[in-house]
Amino acid sequence: MFKALIVVRNFGSNTSAVDFREFSVEQIGSKFTKLREDLSSLDVNPDDWILEKHYLAPPPGPPGSPAGGIPNDIEDVLLLLRLFRPGDISFTKQAVILPSGHVLVQFPYRAMNDLNSYSNWRFRIESSECAAWETFADHLRQSQSWKSTWFATAKRFFLSGGAKEFNPNWDDVDRIADYATALEASLVPENGFNTRRMSQRAGALLAQQGLGEMDEVARFFSKLYGIRSQIVHGGTLGDKNREWLIDNYAEIELRMRQVLKAAVIGLPPNKDDRRKALSNLYDPTDDDRRKSVVRSFGEIKSKHVRGSTVSEIAVLAER
Repeated sequence: MFKALIVVRNFGSNTSAVDFREFSVEQIGSKFTKLREDLSSLDVNPDDWILEKHYLAPPPGPPGSPAGGIPNDIEDVLLLLRLFRPGDISFTKQAVILPSGHVLVQFPYRAMNDLNSYSNWRFRIESSECAAWETFADHLRQSQSWKSTWFATAKRFFLSGGAKEFNPNWDDVDRIADYATALEASLVPENGFNTRRMSQRAGALLAQQGLGEMDEVARFFSKLYGIRSQIVHGGTLGDKNREWLIDNYAEIELRMRQVLKAAVIGLPPNKDDRRKALSNLYDPTDDDRRKSVVRSFGEIKSKHVRGSTVSEIAVLAER
C-alpha cells in the first residue's frame, strides 16, 4: 500500500475530519510531532490539516519514479478542490510513504509551497457536500480536454497563481499575471488581439452557460487583463487598480474558475478544432484588423518605409 500525506492550510469545516471517499482531510491535532518526522519539516502545526490518500498501486508516472504518478494525482486533487469553489486552499508539504515504509518527501514547487500559507479566505466544505464534490470531480476528469496539452498549461499557471499570496495593499498581485496566462492558454491560441479575444471569448463561454451577461463579463476580464499588462510591463499598480482588485477579489476567483471549467468541458483538445471553436465564439472582424493596420501604419516615421508599405499593401489588395 502506498500512502500520500499532504499538509493542507486555509481549509475549514464544522467537523474535525472530512471524508471525500477517495481521500480524507482531518485536523492534525496531536499527530503533528509524528508528521513533522514523516514530512522532514518543523513547519507542521496542530491547527493544520492533513490530507491522506491510499493507493494499492501508484498511477503511471515518470519512468523509474518509486512513487509513480502519485504526485501528479495529488496535484489534480488540488486543482479539483480549487475549481470546485473559491477559497485559498493551499497544499504546503507532501510525502509519499512506500510499502517498504520508506518516506519520499516532495520539494516545494510552484503549485505546492507555503507562500500562501495563511490566507483569511479559507476553502470551506462540509461532509454533506462531499458527494457533490465527487460528482464534480468525476465530470471534469472525464471531460474532453482534461488531459490536453493546452489545459495542462492553463492548470500549471492557475495552480501557480493560487499558491501565491494575494495582497494588493502591498502590491503582492503576481497571482493576476499567472491567472491571465492561464486564461490565454485556454482561450487565445492565436497571436494578436489578445485582450479582446480573451475577454470576449470568456464572456461568450459563460453566457452560454447562463453565468453572466456576455458584455459585462467581457468588460470584467478586459479590466483584469489590463491590470496584468500594467504589472508585467513594469508599471506601477496605482491606487485605482489596487482598489479594484480589493473590491473584486471574490469575483476574480469565481470568474476564473467558471471560465476554466467551461473551457475544459466545452473546448476540444485538438489544436485546430479548438481554434475553430474559439473563433466561433469570437474573432476580430475585418474592420478590427483594418483599424489595427492603420494604427500601426501611423506609427511609421520614415517616408521611404511608408511608401514601400503602401506598395506592398497595394500588391496584396490585388490578390
